[in-house]
Amino acid sequence: MSRLRVAVVGCGPNGRRGYMAHLQTFDDVELVAVCDPVPAARDGAGDEFGVSRRYADVDELLDNETLDAAFVITPAHLNAPVALRCLERGVNTEVTKPPGLRVAETKALRAAAARTGAKAMVSWSYRFHPLVNQALTMVRERGPVVQVVGEFHKSMSGFAGRGALATSPGRTTFPEILLDNMLMESPIHSIDLLRVFVGAEVAEVHSVVRRACSPYKDVHGALILFENGCLGHLIANYTTDSRLQRYEIHGRDISAYLEGISQGTVFCDGKQHELRELGTGGRREDIRYFLDCIKEDRPVSLPAANLDEAIKTMELAEAIMSGLRADLPPA
Repeated sequence: MSRLRVAVVGCGPNGRRGYMAHLQTFDDVELVAVCDPVPAARDGAGDEFGVSRRYADVDELLDNETLDAAFVITPAHLNAPVALRCLERGVNTEVTKPPGLRVAETKALRAAAARTGAKAMVSWSYRFHPLVNQALTMVRERGPVVQVVGEFHKSMSGFAGRGALATSPGRTTFPEILLDNMLMESPIHSIDLLRVFVGAEVAEVHSVVRRACSPYKDVHGALILFENGCLGHLIANYTTDSRLQRYEIHGRDISAYLEGISQGTVFCDGKQHELRELGTGGRREDIRYFLDCIKEDRPVSLPAANLDEAIKTMELAEAIMSGLRADLPPA
């Protein structure tokens, strides 16, 4: 196969630094077009990466370009509808997380991919994170994973952009539908990783979700029992002042603690083993995996998140969200 012709839909910081920058380093890839409704964003990306073909609308892009792959890196509430248009045209598509705000949207993506034969993958890149996989391998070498913890925290004030939460008066970063479903925006990473750590189906979910410090769902906690007996804990809130995340993986006489997924410590045999992040945090590996699936015409499978995997993660996220406690008073 000659060089893969790819386009990136979504020219914000994540689309540019997280995807275009990596795509341009692959000798077998040609970034032929960028797409974004905001002129400054698409022109900035086009100028930065030397891409002359620029589109404001995804249908216009698909009408005018022959593509081997599209990378959809849009705001979270737009991921599913934009990816759906690509898959319905038979274009192999990788979409950033989340693949929808509801399970039904992800199922629609799977149905479209099945109809057209397009390959589809969700960019939960932590699945390829070297530090994560090093720690998980060390635990599994001694036996089954028995308990896992995932934490993800952010500031709602930085996203709401108006009223009592405003950081810049009059500025709205996300629409209301997303502001009240921010579990899907970043903590969905932790939900997906818990499933990866355990490697089993979900048996029970017990959760509490509340609006504690804002008009939006900003505190989430869940106890998850998996079919293999492993116990999972999700702790997520949007009440802090910064992006914070950490993970624990506990096994037989071994425990791994991962901080910010940039460093970690594994305790076993009476010793501490320090881990440090190497590489790109999984993003480059994630993109390369999808490109190779296209080049070699093979299905998207583990460790990647195909749409079957994505639906399971979204189902767990929805189960957690169902624990909303509207009767609890604000903090």
